[in-house]
Amino acid sequence: MTAITIAIASSGRPSLARCLASIAALELPLGVAINVLIADDSPDGQVASVLCSVPHFPCKITTVVSAAHNVAIARNACLAAATGDLIAFIDDDEWAEPQWLARMLAALTEFNADCVFGPVHPTYPTQTPDWIVRANPLHVNWGARGTRVSVGRGGNTLMKRALVDAHALRFDPALGRTGGEDTSFFHAFGSAGGVMVVTDDAMVHEDVPPSRVTVSYFRHRALRTGQIYARFIVGHIAQSRLAKARFYAGALLKASIALGAGAFLYPIDRARWLKLAMRGWMNAGKLRELLRLKPSHMS
Repeated sequence: MTAITIAIASSGRPSLARCLASIAALELPLGVAINVLIADDSPDGQVASVLCSVPHFPCKITTVVSAAHNVAIARNACLAAATGDLIAFIDDDEWAEPQWLARMLAALTEFNADCVFGPVHPTYPTQTPDWIVRANPLHVNWGARGTRVSVGRGGNTLMKRALVDAHALRFDPALGRTGGEDTSFFHAFGSAGGVMVVTDDAMVHEDVPPSRVTVSYFRHRALRTGQIYARFIVGHIAQSRLAKARFYAGALLKASIALGAGAFLYPIDRARWLKLAMRGWMNAGKLRELLRLKPSHMS
């Protein structure tokens, strides 16, 4: 029997009910048992209110309280309380397709991996302009099934608990409000010998709130992503000042090309402009790390 703890760090958003409904509808392989663990990160115990609206659930749901408004602390509470051999993370504003967990488990086995990351597909509000939907700026393409990666995120993840416990791995609370706690965690996971791959067939979806469908939000997000990448990846793998200089020179060149080409495309094709602008802003974010600026908070 393979035991999987599905862990959810939740602020008590109403979307948690939809997330749980999708878990209840999962089509599990024979020999797989699941339990659900929710870390209530709300200051007022809002998760309990949401759970009251959830009908009979087919497996055990356990809640732990973190109440810190800090996703790293909430995820750490999940790591401490998990009982399964495997831990699957899904966010409370996401919902899974019925074959989600079966496909994650299949990839973990096929590629002899310690951790698998799946795609998260944004669902934009109905009033979103078509050019933004076509650009799909909030979707991250991690690569084809079986691609090996050195970093990851917490929103659609299945990992072996044994490696986490053996190395006492935890999310960094200092990054729990700014973002980057998952980048740091999975870099440490890989450094501890964990094999991490992606699979593109184990899909979850998320609703994008209207407040996030703005160019300023996309720019802010891309800048932060680039800066966090530079801080937690390049800061570890660059072995010399020359290597770091080459990295930042490359980031400057890529940012200049992407933003310059994007400016040309803006009046012609705004979707292609936004795709290029996201690349440019991400590389500009890498350059922010030269100034040692603190990554800013994302709502």
